[in-house]
Amino acid sequence: MIRPSKGLVAVAVVALYAAAGFYSVASDESGVAIRLGRAVDRGVLPGIHWNAPWPLGRTIVEKTATSFIMPIGFRFVERVGDPPTSDLWLTGDTNVVTARMTVQYSIASLGDFALAHETPRQLLRRVGERAAGALLAGENVDGVLTGRRQAIGRELHTRMQELLDTSATGIRVQSISLQELAPPVSGGVRTAFQDVQNASSDRERMIQEAHAYAAQIEAETTGEVQQIKSTARSDRHARVTRSAARAARFQSLAQEHARSPWLTEQRIYLETIERLLPNIETYVIEPSESGTVNLRILR
Repeated sequence: MIRPSKGLVAVAVVALYAAAGFYSVASDESGVAIRLGRAVDRGVLPGIHWNAPWPLGRTIVEKTATSFIMPIGFRFVERVGDPPTSDLWLTGDTNVVTARMTVQYSIASLGDFALAHETPRQLLRRVGERAAGALLAGENVDGVLTGRRQAIGRELHTRMQELLDTSATGIRVQSISLQELAPPVSGGVRTAFQDVQNASSDRERMIQEAHAYAAQIEAETTGEVQQIKSTARSDRHARVTRSAARAARFQSLAQEHARSPWLTEQRIYLETIERLLPNIETYVIEPSESGTVNLRILR
Protein backbone atom coordinates (compact mmCIF):
# COMPACT_ATOMS: atom_id res chain seq x y z
CA MET A 1 0.00 0.00 0.00
CA ILE A 2 1.38 3.38 -1.04
CA ARG A 3 0.99 6.13 1.53
CA PRO A 4 0.95 9.79 0.41
CA SER A 5 3.82 11.84 1.66
CA LYS A 6 3.32 14.54 4.22
CA GLY A 7 4.26 17.13 1.62
CA LEU A 8 1.44 16.09 -0.71
CA VAL A 9 -1.02 16.13 2.18
CA ALA A 10 0.09 19.63 3.13
CA VAL A 11 -0.23 20.84 -0.48
CA ALA A 12 -3.73 19.35 -0.71
CA VAL A 13 -4.79 21.00 2.53
CA VAL A 14 -3.44 24.35 1.38
CA ALA A 15 -5.21 23.97 -1.98
CA LEU A 16 -8.52 23.16 -0.32
CA TYR A 17 -8.09 26.07 2.08
CA ALA A 18 -7.31 28.42 -0.80
CA ALA A 19 -10.28 27.14 -2.83
CA ALA A 20 -12.58 27.82 0.12
CA GLY A 21 -11.72 31.50 -0.14
CA PHE A 22 -13.47 32.06 -3.46
CA TYR A 23 -16.86 33.77 -3.24
CA SER A 24 -19.26 35.51 -5.60
CA VAL A 25 -21.12 38.80 -5.32
CA ALA A 26 -24.40 39.18 -7.29
CA SER A 27 -25.35 42.26 -9.27
CA ASP A 28 -27.63 43.61 -6.49
CA GLU A 29 -25.09 42.88 -3.76
CA SER A 30 -21.81 44.25 -2.43
CA GLY A 31 -19.34 42.77 0.00
CA VAL A 32 -16.79 43.55 2.67
CA ALA A 33 -13.58 41.51 2.85
CA ILE A 34 -12.11 41.14 6.34
CA ARG A 35 -8.65 39.70 6.92
CA LEU A 36 -7.00 39.27 10.34
CA GLY A 37 -9.76 41.34 11.91
CA ARG A 38 -9.28 44.29 9.56
CA ALA A 39 -11.44 45.33 6.62
CA VAL A 40 -9.21 45.15 3.55
CA ASP A 41 -12.00 46.03 1.08
CA ARG A 42 -15.23 47.78 2.11
CA GLY A 43 -16.75 47.88 -1.38
CA VAL A 44 -16.37 44.55 -3.14
CA LEU A 45 -18.04 44.83 -6.55
CA PRO A 46 -20.19 42.13 -8.19
CA GLY A 47 -18.19 39.19 -9.57
CA ILE A 48 -15.93 36.36 -8.40
CA HIS A 49 -13.42 37.29 -5.69
CA TRP A 50 -11.07 35.67 -3.26
CA ASN A 51 -10.40 36.32 0.40
CA ALA A 52 -8.72 34.31 3.09
CA PRO A 53 -11.33 32.03 4.65
CA TRP A 54 -11.82 31.41 8.33
CA PRO A 55 -9.93 31.65 10.68
CA LEU A 56 -7.73 34.21 8.90
CA GLY A 57 -10.56 36.12 7.29
CA ARG A 58 -14.23 36.27 6.42
CA THR A 59 -16.47 37.93 3.88
CA ILE A 60 -19.79 39.71 4.45
CA VAL A 61 -22.14 39.93 1.45
CA GLU A 62 -25.44 41.84 1.65
CA LYS A 63 -28.04 43.08 -0.83
CA THR A 64 -27.43 46.82 -1.13
CA ALA A 65 -29.71 47.49 -4.13
CA THR A 66 -32.78 46.12 -2.34
CA SER A 67 -35.15 47.72 0.16
CA PHE A 68 -35.98 45.99 3.42
CA ILE A 69 -38.88 46.33 5.85
CA MET A 70 -38.54 46.61 9.63
CA PRO A 71 -41.71 46.54 11.78
CA ILE A 72 -41.85 48.82 14.82
CA GLY A 73 -44.36 48.06 17.56
CA PHE A 74 -44.92 44.49 16.32
CA ARG A 75 -43.17 41.62 14.54
CA PHE A 76 -44.08 39.89 11.31
CA VAL A 77 -43.30 36.50 12.86
CA GLU A 78 -42.96 35.89 16.60
CA ARG A 79 -40.18 33.44 17.43
CA VAL A 80 -39.23 31.80 20.70
CA GLY A 81 -36.57 33.82 22.44
CA ASP A 82 -37.43 37.16 20.86
CA PRO A 83 -37.65 40.02 23.36
CA PRO A 84 -41.19 41.17 24.06
CA THR A 85 -42.56 44.03 22.00
CA SER A 86 -45.53 46.30 22.62
CA ASP A 87 -47.63 48.55 20.43
CA LEU A 88 -48.73 50.80 23.32
CA TRP A 89 -47.17 54.25 23.58
CA LEU A 90 -47.55 57.06 26.12
CA THR A 91 -48.45 60.53 24.85
CA GLY A 92 -47.51 63.85 26.41
CA ASP A 93 -50.87 64.23 28.19
CA THR A 94 -50.47 60.77 29.85
CA ASN A 95 -52.83 58.99 27.47
CA VAL A 96 -52.05 55.69 25.79
CA VAL A 97 -52.29 55.05 22.05
CA THR A 98 -51.70 52.03 19.86
CA ALA A 99 -49.04 52.66 17.21
CA ARG A 100 -47.67 50.22 14.65
CA MET A 101 -45.41 51.24 11.80
CA THR A 102 -43.14 49.76 9.16
CA VAL A 103 -39.80 51.29 8.21
CA GLN A 104 -38.56 50.81 4.66
CA TYR A 105 -34.78 51.06 4.58
CA SER A 106 -31.73 50.20 2.51
CA ILE A 107 -28.03 49.67 3.18
CA ALA A 108 -26.18 52.82 2.14
CA SER A 109 -22.74 51.80 3.46
CA LEU A 110 -22.12 48.08 3.86
CA GLY A 111 -18.84 48.72 5.68
CA ASP A 112 -20.57 50.66 8.46
CA PHE A 113 -23.54 48.29 8.44
CA ALA A 114 -21.39 45.18 8.84
CA LEU A 115 -18.61 46.45 11.12
CA ALA A 116 -19.97 49.25 13.30
CA HIS A 117 -22.49 47.04 15.14
CA GLU A 118 -23.00 43.34 15.73
CA THR A 119 -26.76 43.47 15.10
CA PRO A 120 -27.50 46.54 12.95
CA ARG A 121 -31.07 45.50 12.20
CA GLN A 122 -31.92 45.16 15.86
CA LEU A 123 -30.27 48.53 16.39
CA LEU A 124 -32.61 49.93 13.71
CA ARG A 125 -35.60 48.56 15.63
CA ARG A 126 -34.38 50.08 18.90
CA VAL A 127 -33.72 53.42 17.19
CA GLY A 128 -37.27 53.38 15.76
CA GLU A 129 -38.78 52.58 19.16
CA ARG A 130 -36.74 55.31 20.82
CA ALA A 131 -37.64 57.94 18.22
CA ALA A 132 -41.33 56.99 18.25
CA GLY A 133 -41.48 57.05 22.06
CA ALA A 134 -39.79 60.46 22.27
CA LEU A 135 -41.96 61.92 19.50
CA LEU A 136 -45.29 60.67 20.88
CA ALA A 137 -44.33 61.79 24.39
CA GLY A 138 -44.28 65.37 23.11
CA GLU A 139 -47.73 65.19 21.52
CA ASN A 140 -51.24 65.30 22.97
CA VAL A 141 -53.60 62.48 22.18
CA ASP A 142 -56.02 64.62 20.13
CA GLY A 143 -53.25 65.75 17.79
CA VAL A 144 -51.88 62.21 17.44
CA LEU A 145 -55.24 60.68 16.57
CA THR A 146 -56.57 63.44 14.29
CA GLY A 147 -54.62 65.97 12.24
CA ARG A 148 -51.01 65.16 13.11
CA ARG A 149 -50.72 61.71 11.54
CA GLN A 150 -48.77 62.67 8.41
CA ALA A 151 -46.63 65.19 10.29
CA ILE A 152 -45.72 62.52 12.85
CA GLY A 153 -44.60 60.20 10.03
CA ARG A 154 -42.35 62.90 8.53
CA GLU A 155 -40.84 63.92 11.90
CA LEU A 156 -40.25 60.28 12.83
CA HIS A 157 -38.41 59.76 9.53
CA THR A 158 -36.14 62.73 10.25
CA ARG A 159 -35.41 61.70 13.85
CA MET A 160 -34.62 58.11 12.97
CA GLN A 161 -32.21 59.11 10.19
CA GLU A 162 -30.42 61.54 12.52
CA LEU A 163 -29.97 58.85 15.18
CA LEU A 164 -28.78 56.29 12.64
CA ASP A 165 -26.27 58.73 11.16
CA THR A 166 -24.98 59.57 14.64
CA SER A 167 -24.40 55.86 15.29
CA ALA A 168 -22.82 55.34 11.83
CA THR A 169 -25.04 52.37 11.03
CA GLY A 170 -24.83 52.75 7.24
CA ILE A 171 -28.65 52.53 7.03
CA ARG A 172 -30.77 54.94 4.98
CA VAL A 173 -34.44 55.24 5.94
CA GLN A 174 -36.51 55.52 2.76
CA SER A 175 -40.02 55.83 4.14
CA ILE A 176 -42.16 55.20 7.21
CA SER A 177 -45.69 53.86 6.95
CA LEU A 178 -48.00 54.18 9.96
CA GLN A 179 -49.96 50.94 9.85
CA GLU A 180 -52.03 51.83 12.91
CA LEU A 181 -52.36 54.92 15.08
CA ALA A 182 -55.44 54.64 17.25
CA PRO A 183 -56.68 54.38 20.84
CA PRO A 184 -56.13 51.05 22.66
CA VAL A 185 -58.57 48.26 21.92
CA SER A 186 -59.19 47.40 25.57
CA GLY A 187 -61.56 49.31 27.83
CA GLY A 188 -63.93 50.51 25.11
CA VAL A 189 -61.73 53.53 24.44
CA ARG A 190 -61.49 52.84 20.73
CA THR A 191 -65.27 52.51 20.41
CA ALA A 192 -65.81 55.83 22.18
CA PHE A 193 -63.17 57.50 20.04
CA GLN A 194 -64.74 56.07 16.90
CA ASP A 195 -68.08 57.50 17.99
CA VAL A 196 -66.46 60.91 18.41
CA GLN A 197 -64.80 60.58 14.99
CA ASN A 198 -68.12 59.60 13.42
CA ALA A 199 -69.81 62.60 15.04
CA SER A 200 -67.06 64.87 13.76
CA SER A 201 -67.41 63.37 10.28
CA ASP A 202 -71.18 63.88 10.38
CA ARG A 203 -70.68 67.48 11.49
CA GLU A 204 -68.25 68.15 8.65
CA ARG A 205 -70.59 66.45 6.18
CA MET A 206 -73.55 68.56 7.34
CA ILE A 207 -71.46 71.73 7.17
CA GLN A 208 -70.41 70.86 3.61
CA GLU A 209 -74.02 70.11 2.66
CA ALA A 210 -75.12 73.45 4.17
CA HIS A 211 -72.42 75.27 2.22
CA ALA A 212 -73.48 73.48 -0.96
CA TYR A 213 -77.16 74.34 -0.37
CA ALA A 214 -76.27 77.98 0.36
CA ALA A 215 -74.19 78.13 -2.82
CA GLN A 216 -77.09 76.63 -4.81
CA ILE A 217 -79.62 79.10 -3.38
CA GLU A 218 -77.21 81.98 -4.00
CA ALA A 219 -76.70 80.86 -7.59
CA GLU A 220 -80.44 80.53 -8.18
CA THR A 221 -81.11 83.93 -6.59
CA THR A 222 -78.36 85.51 -8.65
CA GLY A 223 -79.90 84.01 -11.79
CA GLU A 224 -83.35 85.33 -10.91
CA VAL A 225 -81.93 88.78 -10.17
CA GLN A 226 -80.13 88.80 -13.50
CA GLN A 227 -83.32 87.72 -15.27
CA ILE A 228 -85.36 90.46 -13.58
CA LYS A 229 -82.71 93.04 -14.43
CA SER A 230 -82.61 91.85 -18.03
CA THR A 231 -86.42 92.01 -18.32
CA ALA A 232 -86.45 95.48 -16.75
CA ARG A 233 -83.78 96.69 -19.17
CA SER A 234 -85.74 95.31 -22.12
CA ASP A 235 -88.99 96.90 -20.92
CA ARG A 236 -87.22 100.22 -20.30
CA HIS A 237 -85.72 100.13 -23.77
CA ALA A 238 -89.13 99.39 -25.33
CA ARG A 239 -90.83 102.18 -23.36
CA VAL A 240 -88.08 104.66 -24.22
CA THR A 241 -88.32 103.69 -27.89
CA ARG A 242 -92.11 104.10 -27.95
CA SER A 243 -91.92 107.39 -26.10
CA ALA A 244 -89.25 108.66 -28.46
CA ALA A 245 -91.41 107.66 -31.45
CA ARG A 246 -94.45 109.43 -29.97
CA ALA A 247 -92.39 112.52 -29.17
CA ALA A 248 -91.00 112.57 -32.71
CA ARG A 249 -94.53 112.19 -34.12
CA PHE A 250 -95.83 114.98 -31.88
CA GLN A 251 -93.00 117.27 -32.96
CA SER A 252 -93.75 116.45 -36.60
CA LEU A 253 -97.45 117.22 -36.07
CA ALA A 254 -96.55 120.46 -34.27
CA GLN A 255 -94.45 121.57 -37.20
CA GLU A 256 -97.23 120.66 -39.67
CA HIS A 257 -99.78 122.46 -37.49
CA ALA A 258 -97.59 125.56 -37.46
CA ARG A 259 -97.49 125.60 -41.26
CA SER A 260 -101.17 124.68 -41.87
CA PRO A 261 -103.35 124.58 -38.77
CA TRP A 262 -106.73 123.88 -40.42
CA LEU A 263 -105.48 120.99 -42.59
CA THR A 264 -103.58 119.45 -39.70
CA GLU A 265 -106.60 119.60 -37.39
CA GLN A 266 -108.83 118.07 -40.07
CA ARG A 267 -106.36 115.27 -40.68
CA ILE A 268 -106.06 114.54 -36.93
CA TYR A 269 -109.86 114.59 -36.66
CA LEU A 270 -110.30 112.18 -39.54
CA GLU A 271 -107.62 109.85 -38.25
CA THR A 272 -109.25 109.84 -34.82
CA ILE A 273 -112.67 109.13 -36.27
CA GLU A 274 -111.22 106.39 -38.42
CA ARG A 275 -109.68 104.80 -35.36
CA LEU A 276 -112.80 105.10 -33.17
CA LEU A 277 -115.63 104.28 -35.55
CA PRO A 278 -114.84 100.60 -36.01
CA ASN A 279 -115.35 100.16 -32.25
CA ILE A 280 -118.68 102.05 -32.13
CA GLU A 281 -121.93 100.04 -32.33
CA THR A 282 -124.57 101.66 -34.55
CA TYR A 283 -128.32 101.13 -34.01
CA VAL A 284 -130.99 102.06 -36.60
CA ILE A 285 -134.41 102.71 -34.97
CA GLU A 286 -137.64 103.13 -36.89
CA PRO A 287 -139.89 105.97 -35.66
CA SER A 288 -143.38 105.11 -34.41
CA GLU A 289 -146.64 106.16 -36.11
CA SER A 290 -146.75 109.27 -34.02
CA GLY A 291 -143.33 110.18 -35.31
CA THR A 292 -141.58 109.79 -31.95
CA VAL A 293 -138.40 107.79 -31.50
CA ASN A 294 -137.89 105.49 -28.50
CA LEU A 295 -134.33 106.00 -27.31
CA ARG A 296 -134.55 103.39 -24.55
CA ILE A 297 -132.30 100.61 -25.71
CA LEU A 298 -131.82 97.50 -23.67
CA ARG A 299 -128.66 95.48 -24.15
